Amino acid sequence: MDKIGSLLKQKRLEKGLTIEAVSEKTRLTIKHLKAIEEGDISYFRDDLSYLRFFLKAYCNALDLDFDEIKVELQDSIEDYTTSFTKEALKEHAQIERGIAKTNEKMRKAEAEEIKKPKKQKPKKKKVKKHHKIDVSLVSFLAIIVVIVIGLIFAFVMWFQGNQTPDEDVNTRPPVAVATKDASVPVDPPVIDEPIEKKEMSISKTKEEDGKAIYQIENVEAGEEIDIEVTFASDSSFRVLVNDKELNNPPSRGVQSRKTVLHIREKAEADKKILLAFGFMLNNSIKVNGKSIEIPEVLSSKQGTALIEFNVKGE
Repeated sequence: MDKIGSLLKQKRLEKGLTIEAVSEKTRLTIKHLKAIEEGDISYFRDDLSYLRFFLKAYCNALDLDFDEIKVELQDSIEDYTTSFTKEALKEHAQIERGIAKTNEKMRKAEAEEIKKPKKQKPKKKKVKKHHKIDVSLVSFLAIIVVIVIGLIFAFVMWFQGNQTPDEDVNTRPPVAVATKDASVPVDPPVIDEPIEKKEMSISKTKEEDGKAIYQIENVEAGEEIDIEVTFASDSSFRVLVNDKELNNPPSRGVQSRKTVLHIREKAEADKKILLAFGFMLNNSIKVNGKSIEIPEVLSSKQGTALIEFNVKGE
């Protein structure tokens, strides 16, 4: 990175441009430009995925071919990312050792607690309960039963006395039964057939240098899209939705190895979701439970990579 910064600074001075003039041309801040010229790659720790675009803009402002520094830039990023990952792994190992010591202390404390004799609680004597019969309640219930039986008997006698003996059920008028007229056509019932919803499909539409673009189809507006990212190594990571950085969940910073991160977005026509990895090696991605086939040139890359998903509009 030092060689790249020295080369750009030399070209700028040869053209007689101030760093402020270059800032106006490239739309980069003066702090960004100074960090580039000083070869301070750590300044871009959270923006490694965009460092390539910053340098490309600087080269264009100086009429310099970006390909001249492309290889040097990639080597610098990979060296920095590798050293950064080693430090993160050391910190992770120290944390795991601390957790193991704490667990060992807890196991010893539990073992000592088990060895202590437990105090036995005195047994309570069972007291036999004698149920007394309430004579007045039984008498009251018996009177109610007798009254109900008398009322039922009276109703049956009254009903039999009011029936007419000469009534003939056969004298009732016959019930007309509707018959089907074969001459009148009958339309068959209309049954609405259910409309089958097409299954969501994801296809790779384009592959560029360090970037793969996928298209999501057959999703309705408002339907949730769940992008699941599993990190195989510690890596800086950013998420942009329609070119705006996503803050919930937090996307800026370093994600630890074995972290599983979910990015949930509502489906909208022509929505663009960009995942920027600082270290791509063996990371995996699923969309609504479906595994995404990442090109080998990206999945095996020990450096930056961009994965973009576009929702197709109807």
